[in-house]
Amino acid sequence: MSRQYLGQNFLIDESILEKIASLFKPPGEFGEIGPGHGELTKYLSKKYSDFTVFEKDKNLVPLHKTLKNYRVVEGDFLDWDFNLQNKQIENFSFIGNLPYEAGTAIVKRICERPSQVVHFLFLLQKEVVERLCAKPHTRDFGSLSVLVQGQFDVEALDIVRPEAFNPAPQVMSQLVGGFRRENGAHPVSSKYNQFVQSCFLHKRKTFRNAIKSKFSKEKIDEVFQDFDLKPTARAEEISVDLWPALFKAFQDG
Repeated sequence: MSRQYLGQNFLIDESILEKIASLFKPPGEFGEIGPGHGELTKYLSKKYSDFTVFEKDKNLVPLHKTLKNYRVVEGDFLDWDFNLQNKQIENFSFIGNLPYEAGTAIVKRICERPSQVVHFLFLLQKEVVERLCAKPHTRDFGSLSVLVQGQFDVEALDIVRPEAFNPAPQVMSQLVGGFRRENGAHPVSSKYNQFVQSCFLHKRKTFRNAIKSKFSKEKIDEVFQDFDLKPTARAEEISVDLWPALFKAFQDG
């Protein structure tokens, strides 16, 4: 039975489940977030004998504890400290059909720990995947695009229709894969994240107007000149990898 307050839509299409498991190629240890009744877990169990599942629903935890080839972490993944067996995870991967209610927050949480996470493969609401993978100068490009792409090389994969789930959601879903960037990763700090998010907060505003309450006119003029930004430039027109330099420029002096 699906528990709607947890945002659960269980993937039941066997061909899609099998394909997701085949696409997942973790280079080391991994965990499945939100295994539900074990629909995907059973395919992972055929390939791997030692992994972790993270289950929030107390009614489903006993189901997984009866199985021996993986361990269970009970509770909300968003509260987890990225420790397993009293040891910080390293080069860890994640897979999962993420609940719509928490999917974006889970991705953001993983992006706070890029030094520990090397790969993810998630099934999410299609519109969330579009935002994760969006390019500048497009409607979907925003702070989420910058924060995720600043840590991971992401790719939008297969679209999954509602009838593949029980209960069927009202929206389309899509797979998204990410691998940790080898070079040029963005800062991992709340100040940087807040800066980026604030610049996209009012998308109708120009970038200049979005930041004018936070910095002096002289500082804004200086940065715009140094980066050759047009006065009418908007946040969604600024490339992903220019954001760390902009952040540093506004913090200096």
